[in-house]
Amino acid sequence: MTQAPRVALPIYHIATTADWRQAEAEGRYHGSALCRAGGFIHMSTHAQVPATLARFFEGRDDLVLITADSAALGAALHWDEVPGAGTFPHYYGVLELAQLRVLGAITLDADGRHRLPDLGPAPEVSL
Repeated sequence: MTQAPRVALPIYHIATTADWRQAEAEGRYHGSALCRAGGFIHMSTHAQVPATLARFFEGRDDLVLITADSAALGAALHWDEVPGAGTFPHYYGVLELAQLRVLGAITLDADGRHRLPDLGPAPEVSL
């Protein structure tokens, strides 16, 4: 585990529409089947979102981008080194919907590339 940044920064999670609808019905987000199998909710920094989409969600158009404030997630948020990929935020627990904000749907353009909702400016923070 790597030390967390000293400032709060937005972190992101890519959810399927079906998983997000289930979370809305339950009032809590448990993550995808992959997240539950791994024991944590996979998250990304601003800079990591495009690569995460390309690696795990190529061609999918049933996605929602969710954000949370890293400082508000507390000790359950860990910054883990992923061999060959860098340091990623992982949330070890279940997220309450109040901790999350939906930025919008992730769509595909005519060439099959993901189009993201506005992430806002990239934070100037390195891990």
